Amino acid sequence: MSDAGPALKEWPPVELIAELPPGTEVIEITPSGASARVQTVRVQTRQKDGTTKDYFKKSQSGSVGQRMMVGTFASEKAFYEYAPQNIPKPIAWGNYRSNEDMWFYLSEYHDMVDEVPDPQQFVSIIVKIHQESMGKSPTGKFGFHVPTHLANIPIDNNWEETWEKFFTKAMKRMLELEELSHGKDDEEFEELKEKLLTKVIPRLLRPLESGGRKVNPCLVHSDLWPGNCMPDADTDEIMIFDSCAYWGHNESDLGSWRAPRYRMGKPFLREYQRRMGMSYPREDWDDRNALYAM
Repeated sequence: MSDAGPALKEWPPVELIAELPPGTEVIEITPSGASARVQTVRVQTRQKDGTTKDYFKKSQSGSVGQRMMVGTFASEKAFYEYAPQNIPKPIAWGNYRSNEDMWFYLSEYHDMVDEVPDPQQFVSIIVKIHQESMGKSPTGKFGFHVPTHLANIPIDNNWEETWEKFFTKAMKRMLELEELSHGKDDEEFEELKEKLLTKVIPRLLRPLESGGRKVNPCLVHSDLWPGNCMPDADTDEIMIFDSCAYWGHNESDLGSWRAPRYRMGKPFLREYQRRMGMSYPREDWDDRNALYAM
């Protein structure tokens, strides 16, 4: 993938201008944010009425780039439906006619402050999304209608009847990728993997769907760390982005909050419990959270 400079000289491709309001004039393109996997830019424009408006574009080449942009658009569009004030509005995805191997995602741009969000304000948004989307999985199952990427990791979102089966499949895939990266000669890793898949996951997740209980799928972001949840510099509204959506157990969205490096932890978890409650068995809550944090 080329760096930002050369790509900017090719701007603006006709394909992107076609996605913007008629009469839009591009004023300036500047790098936006930092990513090791995609190219990200801020597009400053002048509208037909003379006002200015900014957009965000990310792009990547090849079949991986296509899957990433399709997944990003579908995922962000799903979240925008439930929290339009807190999700940068998705506009389009596609490829360039001048370079059919280059794929892009386009959304509205928000200038954001790089800081950990306020627990009450942030958690209230997540609870609202979870509550309002719960029970609205288009199939009633666990998964998503297109593949998505968690960073550069492709996620198998094929629909599953039970939460345990969907989560086990996802975790198994993560472990397989770990083995591809570091090799398969670690006997301790193999033993831990086997115990995780055959003992730990069934012990912690099967009770959620036993004894007449069931998990009602809701829309899950799956990457809720401070780098993806920042206050808008102009409105103070918390903006949430870079989702890797699937329909799953609401508590699985809280795993990243446990990591000390994200400076979220107990204040966020307690606020979520206060507003949303805990799934049964309640005594397994902390262990489930530790599992979801892996």
